[in-house]
Amino acid sequence: MPEEISIACKLTDAEFREREAVLLARFKEGMSEVTELADGFAFTAPGEKEWIRLLAEVIAAERECCPFLRFELTAAPNLGAVTLSVTGPAAAKPFVKKLLCRPGEFA
Repeated sequence: MPEEISIACKLTDAEFREREAVLLARFKEGMSEVTELADGFAFTAPGEKEWIRLLAEVIAAERECCPFLRFELTAAPNLGAVTLSVTGPAAAKPFVKKLLCRPGEFA
């Protein structure tokens, strides 16, 4: 039987507030489209290098504190948009919504 993973962030409140104010704020501002998935959300950004770097930074940071999340990064051909899918167990979807979606999206 697979080990249960708790749906909770491992950051302290202060660490989370800093991440939210800097990295996650940049992430939310840059997403041109957010699509709801059955088990999470897909976030689309422009295909330029700066956005790919930002998405990689978000993946690296969130993997450390939220081990229950799954990340999949897709880049469209011809330097098209990049899409980051963030999914996990059913209980993780509201967490991802609060963490990465802009307030009011998918209300």
